[in-house]
Amino acid sequence: MVNVADVPDQCDFYMGGIVTKGNLKIGISTNGKSPTLAKRLRQWLEAILPEEIDPLLETLRKYRKTLKNDFEFKVKEMNKVTESLIK
Repeated sequence: MVNVADVPDQCDFYMGGIVTKGNLKIGISTNGKSPTLAKRLRQWLEAILPEEIDPLLETLRKYRKTLKNDFEFKVKEMNKVTESLIK
C-alpha cells in the first residue's frame, strides 16, 4: 500500500501546510484542491507573524486563568481582548 501525496488518484489523504512560530501552530489545507495556494498562504503567514509571539501567548494564558465565571463569559472576554490583535 502506498499513498502518493501529489497524485490524487493514488492518495487518500492531504498534506497540509503547517506554520509554526513558537507555541503557535496553524494548519492550512485546501483538501487537495490547490496545494500551491496552501503553500503560498503558509509562506505569507510565516512572513507576517512575529517570531516572538510566545510572550503574547503567555500573557493571554495568564489573563484567561484570572477570569472567573462560566465558559461563555470567558469566551466573550477573550474575544474582546484579542479582537484588536488581528486588525
